Order: sequence, then C-alpha cells, then structure tokens
Amino acid sequence: MTSTTTTTTPTKYFSHYNFEQMLNIKFDPTFLPVVATSFTLFIFLYKFLNPILSNLLIKDYKYFNETQKVDWSTRINSSINSFTVGTICVYMMIADHGLEANPLLYKSYLLKTNLSIVIGYLLSDTVISIIHYRKIGDPFSMAHHLVSIYAFAYVLTLNVMPYFANFRLLAELSTPLVNIRWFLDTLKFSKTSKAFVLNGLLMTLVFFFVRILAMPIYWYKVYTVAITPLWSHMGHFRFVLIIVCTVLDIINLYWFSKMVRGCLRLMNSVYGKKHG
Repeated sequence: MTSTTTTTTPTKYFSHYNFEQMLNIKFDPTFLPVVATSFTLFIFLYKFLNPILSNLLIKDYKYFNETQKVDWSTRINSSINSFTVGTICVYMMIADHGLEANPLLYKSYLLKTNLSIVIGYLLSDTVISIIHYRKIGDPFSMAHHLVSIYAFAYVLTLNVMPYFANFRLLAELSTPLVNIRWFLDTLKFSKTSKAFVLNGLLMTLVFFFVRILAMPIYWYKVYTVAITPLWSHMGHFRFVLIIVCTVLDIINLYWFSKMVRGCLRLMNSVYGKKHG
C-alpha cells in the first residue's frame, strides 16, 4: 500500500498543481502529537523498561557503572529507533513511487509518521545527553541531532523536500551495528573475537554504503531538482536543504574516518596475532 499523495502528476517534478501548492504552504501541526508520543515512549524505555529488561537478561548488567548503564539504555533506544525508521524508509523507497517523482513537494502520511518517530527520538536523546553530558555527552552527536531535528521539522510540518528527508533516513541502517560494537566492548568481548571482528567489518561496510557512497547519489538528486522551475520557488528551503545536509555529511565523514582507523587497527591486531 502506497502513501497518500497531494500531487496529480507524479511523473513530473513541476506540475501546475505543485506551483499552486508552493504558494499555499501552511504549517501543519497534525503530527506533533505523534512526536510527543515518540518522545515520551523513548524516555519511558530509557528510564524504566530498558534497565529492567537488561537486568533480567544480561547477567553482567548489575556490574555496570552508572555511565555504562546510561549509555547502554540510550543505545537500546537508538537501535530500536534505527531499526524502525530504517525499515519504513526502505519500504517507502521501494513502494512509494510518488516520493521520488515529487521530491520537492509531497504529502505522505507514512513519511510523516516516520519523521515523527525519529524527531521524538532525537529530542529524547538530546535531553538525556544534556542531563548526563559529563557521562555520555558528545558534541558531534548532539550537533547531528539538532541539525537533523531542524531539517526534519520542515518536512513534517510543511511537506517540503520529502524525498531528501527519506533518503537521509537510510543512514539509520548503520546505527544498530555501531551500537552492537559498543555492547560487545562493554560486555568485554575480545577485540579479536569472531563476533567483534565480523561486526566491525560489517559496520564499516554498511556505514560506507548508506552514509558515504550515498553522498554523490544524494547530491546528484539535488542537482536534478535544482534545474527544474519549481526549485526557484522553494525560497529559503533550498538553503536549509543544502546547508543542513552539508553539515551532516561533514559529521559522517568525520565518524567514518574514525571508523576506518579503528577497523585498520583491529585488522592489524588480528593479523599480527595470527602471524606473530
């Protein structure tokens, strides 16, 4: 089942209908309660459910220090969010043809639901990071969250740039593997163990595909809409799109450089152990 659209000519980027819609963009608060629900749910998971289940299922959890417990719970939230929104994102890219055909103006209730989930999560994680900044605070992660919230809020409330928001959510597919690496490390798995090595390689590979290799594909799509008549009518949304995504790409390149260095150190460690 595909999402409800607001366009009658899904094969064009700039129908007359789109131009009329461009002149009548209005703030739509319909999905803000979903954002609030998502925020509340992730706070509940972090504060209550995650610790209870972790204590029951992970025998070493009771030995974690306070910082590890805070980080552990936030990473469970992160993995739940990433799996949920990543799955919906992939489904939309496959099933919702109107999204790609109308990348600048398009109303999809499924996309808006997905964005509501991720915005609620990002808000909750930002609040938790601020409260526990000395324990788990990371300026790059917080900057990533705030920039993402700013951009996604436009799509959620104004229905602008929907294709690009959905495309950026592909990056969430790499997050569970990043979290698994941290879980394994916290549970004191050897860095040369099969689980650690395989996850590290898969994490780096998936991160490369959904965040690094995706960059030229993404920016080529931006180019294809920038040469259409509708682009010039998008006003300041054009600059939001370009500036926000440039910042996010710089942060992703920084994270990937750290990931590659870690992966190389790991491979050298494994190689040295086998040939020492």
